[in-house]
Amino acid sequence: MIGRILSRRTLATSYQVLKILSNQSFISSTRNGSLQSFNYPTLKNSLVRTYAEQVKVEDVTVDFEYVNKAINNRNILIIDVREPDEIKEHGKIPNSINIPLGNVTPVLSTMPENEFAKQYNKEKPSDDSEIIFYCMIGKRSGMAQQNAINLGYKNAKNYVGSYTDWASKTQ
Repeated sequence: MIGRILSRRTLATSYQVLKILSNQSFISSTRNGSLQSFNYPTLKNSLVRTYAEQVKVEDVTVDFEYVNKAINNRNILIIDVREPDEIKEHGKIPNSINIPLGNVTPVLSTMPENEFAKQYNKEKPSDDSEIIFYCMIGKRSGMAQQNAINLGYKNAKNYVGSYTDWASKTQ
C-alpha cells in the first residue's frame, strides 16, 4: 500500500509523519488524528506526501509575469532542467541555475548544502523554499516538480510555458 501512495502522480497537500513501531511496521498520523498502520521495513522517520486532497493548478504552476518577478527574488530558486547544450543553443532565464532533469533528485536529496552552494552559487533549498522548475515547453519541468514533491519539497512549482514562453515574451 505505501508503494502505491509514493508512486501516485496526483498532487496533494497533506503530509503524514511516519513513526517506527518496530523494524517491520510503523503508524502514520494524519491531520485529522486518524492512524494507519503499514508494514514496510525501509522507511524510517520519513516524511511522506499523501495524495488525498487535490490542490489548485494555480498553486503549483506559474506564468511569465510570476517568473519575471521571481528572477529578482533571492528567496525563490529557479531551476532549468534542460541539458547544458540546450541552454547554450537557446539561452536561459536570468538568475536560474541548471540542474538537468536526471540530476534533480540526487542533487536535491543527497548533495550537501556546502557543495550545493559551491556548485550553484545559491543556497540549497529547504523543504519550505519556493522552487520554480522550467525546461523548454514544461514537460520535463513537470517531472522535476513531481520529483521534488516526492522528496518533501512543499512549494515546488512548474513554469508551464517554460523557456519557449519566456523567449517569446522577452525578445
